[in-house]
Amino acid sequence: MIISRYGPITFRHFQDNPYWAAAAGYDFNYFDCLSVSAQVIFNIAHNTWDEFVELPDTEVRWLPLFTIRIALSILMMAMLTFTYPIFAIAIHIRCRAGRKKYKGSHSNTVTNNMNIWIRQCERRWGDSNG
Repeated sequence: MIISRYGPITFRHFQDNPYWAAAAGYDFNYFDCLSVSAQVIFNIAHNTWDEFVELPDTEVRWLPLFTIRIALSILMMAMLTFTYPIFAIAIHIRCRAGRKKYKGSHSNTVTNNMNIWIRQCERRWGDSNG
């Protein structure tokens, strides 16, 4: 946990929005970025599972769209299985740029946006889980 000018910033904040967490002062490394890029695969798998669960409620006219969604999600999961380390490098570079951009003092707009983002995270997770 990092204590920044916005309060405690944890790994969970980094998973929610890596760029903003880096700008808020989270001390990230490549393995943090690697876990965020791997999380993308699990999110796609979770959304695909939700599509299958909703299949019995799907109207017949939406079945071609269902088939396209499933095919694309399987293709994305297969592709990201092998390329998620490269995706992690891109996340790492973007987070370094965000940390450099917001290194000094922040404007009122940036400060308000960061505070709103942190409050939304705490509301979603509950105060005890942040």
